[in-house]
Amino acid sequence: MVQYHGSTNFAFLGQFTEIEDDCVFTVEYSVRSAQEAVYGLFECGKEPIPVYIGAHNPLNMLKAAAAISS
Repeated sequence: MVQYHGSTNFAFLGQFTEIEDDCVFTVEYSVRSAQEAVYGLFECGKEPIPVYIGAHNPLNMLKAAAAISS
């Protein structure tokens, strides 16, 4: 375990962090930001849950186009 001498409090709140390619104000965003903080600080070898990018899903793009055109 990594010790940070002189530190008394680490607070990581989902909506106050920045994660590349992610959408803020979702439960997944808050969980992922906490995972990144804990996994990074304690160097446990785990990876946070991956970011889902819906715009890269062709089915979602077709549904969006259909919704816009109707």
